[in-house]
Amino acid sequence: MASTKKSISQKKADKEKQDNLVLSRVYYVFLVGLVAECYLFLVYRGYAVGSVDSMLAWNTVLKVLMWVGLAALVIGAVVWYMKREDKKLRRIMPWVAGAGAFFALSGWVMTHFFSNGMGVTTMCVLVPIVAVFVLVYLLYQHECALSTVALGGAMFTVWVRSASASSNHWKIPVIVGCIAALALLAAAAYLANKAQKDEGKLKKIQVLSPECDYRILYAALAVAAVGVLLAVLLPAISVYLMWLLGVALFAELVYFTTKLM
Repeated sequence: MASTKKSISQKKADKEKQDNLVLSRVYYVFLVGLVAECYLFLVYRGYAVGSVDSMLAWNTVLKVLMWVGLAALVIGAVVWYMKREDKKLRRIMPWVAGAGAFFALSGWVMTHFFSNGMGVTTMCVLVPIVAVFVLVYLLYQHECALSTVALGGAMFTVWVRSASASSNHWKIPVIVGCIAALALLAAAAYLANKAQKDEGKLKKIQVLSPECDYRILYAALAVAAVGVLLAVLLPAISVYLMWLLGVALFAELVYFTTKLM
């Protein structure tokens, strides 16, 4: 009897420890997202709408940070892989690589898409979207995270397509990006189908919960794909597509929230 009570007590302690770990990660994600957004707003004031001297100075700074970030990404990833048995480095190096990836990507986007501050605006929109995706991954089922990424990513893709529809310079690259997004959605559906045949596992790794409702997951992927495809063919209706995708995203999150109750 005592051993049974001890077992129950241990399970409660393990669950509390896991919950605290998740809450800690949620706090760090929120804090990192807030810091990144403050940095981007600072860049926006000095680079997108600042004086000529300010723009030139920020252009140099962003290019330097881009290369420094790329170096940090490579070093962080290599050291993490080579020293993955070292617990301290295993915790630190992903942060180094993540920060490097942020500065490399944001520096490239903001300096290459300078017209009308489009690059800075895109990053300002992208950072909270990514932060929300990570929070959903930490707090919800994996299939909810996949559905949210699909629908939210489709909304972002449709917005970029709408913003670039009148640009002769970026129209083709954005269309190519939309086609790449469609390919990723198709790949996600294919992998989900493979996981469905093995109780949510891919190569013995549990990627989706055993009780996953695949009808909802496939519906989310299909709605996202149709939204992106229509945006490519009919960019004039992008605003309506974003509303429809937003409604689908809200409904999907409500559904998965009720499953957690």
